Amino acid sequence: MSEIVLDKTKLRSGVYYLSEADNRFESNYISVRKKENRIYFDEEVKLLPNVSSSNPHKNEWKLRSKSMERFISHVQKFNDKLNLLDVGCGNGWFSANVAKQTLLNVYALDINKTELEQAARVFELNNLKFIYGNIFENIFDESVFDMITLNSSIQYFDNLNTLIKRLFFFLKDKGEIHIIDSPVYNRNELAGAKERTARYYILLGLPEMVKHYHH
Repeated sequence: MSEIVLDKTKLRSGVYYLSEADNRFESNYISVRKKENRIYFDEEVKLLPNVSSSNPHKNEWKLRSKSMERFISHVQKFNDKLNLLDVGCGNGWFSANVAKQTLLNVYALDINKTELEQAARVFELNNLKFIYGNIFENIFDESVFDMITLNSSIQYFDNLNTLIKRLFFFLKDKGEIHIIDSPVYNRNELAGAKERTARYYILLGLPEMVKHYHH
């Protein structure tokens, strides 16, 4: 299985910029992450999903670690060097762990240059590349990925059906899409979930984030 060749002229600070940078979402997102104590030092990112006992999100990280282990166990069954696209990779902890423990060529995608550039600093692996790109632009050729993961990221897309259809464009026949660790609600839960989210972001002082979080 051949890896995907990326344009090295678009490589800056360890990240391939395949779309024009747009800071509108990132500035609000990073502000939320800081208030939630989810911005980590490089040495902490390197150890994720393992966190200290004092981490306020330690129980969440235990669950995410189990999800990661299940996925890695699944892909270790494949002997080929398959191509994986990780959409919404953030600081790269999941992408890096997959790259370390499997034969996959991992392409970690996000529109958050702050965390992408941190990820590129922290994780240097031959089978791992970090990419800034809009998934709805033709940043890759058709049918080039064997697997696509969305790890705690589908909630940042306003229409899941549109997103999945778009991912099929990049996915090979018989390829796999894995949606991991994202909240999914029944219809009768939606109104309450939306209300809680709006109240949460208002309390954080960032009500504009409501339009970026979808149920």
